[in-house]
Amino acid sequence: EPATEATLRSFTLTKSSVDVPIITELGGEEKCETALTHIFALLEQQKDGKEGSLLVNGYANIFYIRDAEGTLRAVYAYWYGHWRVGASQVDDPGGWDDGRRVFSRN
Repeated sequence: EPATEATLRSFTLTKSSVDVPIITELGGEEKCETALTHIFALLEQQKDGKEGSLLVNGYANIFYIRDAEGTLRAVYAYWYGHWRVGASQVDDPGGWDDGRRVFSRN
């Protein structure tokens, strides 16, 4: 369903991290949470992999979104000849390498 309009801000990770410290740094779950419609609007703006707000170098663009059950998930999109989108649990021990971009509400 459509999300309310929001201004998103982005940060590039300067060191590797898992989701929980990233969420804390962004101001908690309420501040970091975005919506799928925000991701797809950005993907549409860069549908051919052109430069823009999203990284197009194969690195993940990370968003925090609640699923249908209300659980916060890390949703990521990356360009690899076309956009690929996936999701993981925020307590996933794998984490993110530096250079990845994180988006949150302003």
